[in-house]
Amino acid sequence: MSRLKVYYFSPTGGTQHVAQHLGERLGALLNAKAEYHSYTLPHEREEMPAFGADDIVLWATPVYAGRIPNKTLDYVRQALHTQTHNKSLALVTFGNRAYDNALAELVGLMEDGGMQPVGAAAMVTRHAFSDTLGAGRPDPGDLAALDSLAEQVAAKLASPNPHPSAITVPGEAHPEKYYTPLKTNNAPAGFLKAKPSCDSTRCTRCGRCVNVCPMGSIAVAGGRPSFGGICIKCQACRRSCPTGAIAFADEEYLSHVAMIERTFAEPKRTEFYV
Repeated sequence: MSRLKVYYFSPTGGTQHVAQHLGERLGALLNAKAEYHSYTLPHEREEMPAFGADDIVLWATPVYAGRIPNKTLDYVRQALHTQTHNKSLALVTFGNRAYDNALAELVGLMEDGGMQPVGAAAMVTRHAFSDTLGAGRPDPGDLAALDSLAEQVAAKLASPNPHPSAITVPGEAHPEKYYTPLKTNNAPAGFLKAKPSCDSTRCTRCGRCVNVCPMGSIAVAGGRPSFGGICIKCQACRRSCPTGAIAFADEEYLSHVAMIERTFAEPKRTEFYV
């Protein structure tokens, strides 16, 4: 029996939720055992995946600045390089702005690595920066679209053709640039080096932020978190804090959040390709 191996990078849980929904549905249709693997935390990226010849691979990632998150890109590229030519599915999640080149980039990495992509999807989830942008997504309609994707992929895999036709998705498979975030005045927003801060009067010293940082960049100093390493603005620390003690106060960052909430409020559609 084939195995469905599902890998996801999901600092705030949205991508994991979508990947597991698609994995459960597709696994049931294929009568395949679904295995779930996170590569979110540093120790989870210390080893490369191992795929058997009959394994079907579902790879899921959020969109950061229109592409695969740059701090995970090398890991994804190496992980998707295989000699077994596995059938694969590409899944990206985006916060209702756009997925730009991310889906094409992921499909391209699969093809470059020797895999055979048979399906791809771009799913709207809540934007990590905002409580309103993409709120309530994925909704039942989004999940129904994933179910339809699973059904079409299962039918494609059941075809007697051992080499299914390639899929075509919008965007550049080998992009060179990332999306440039803008402020409310449409000037570039420069918050690359921005880091969160902690309100010591609200911090309970629970340590959750330390444990969820995908870069391993949060340490404890003086009994409370210290944000000294690389920050990818994933918001895992802020969203995991039970008292709301962690926040981003950088003015350029806050202006960008205001811009995307104003400009991209109209709900985007989930899109999939088989």
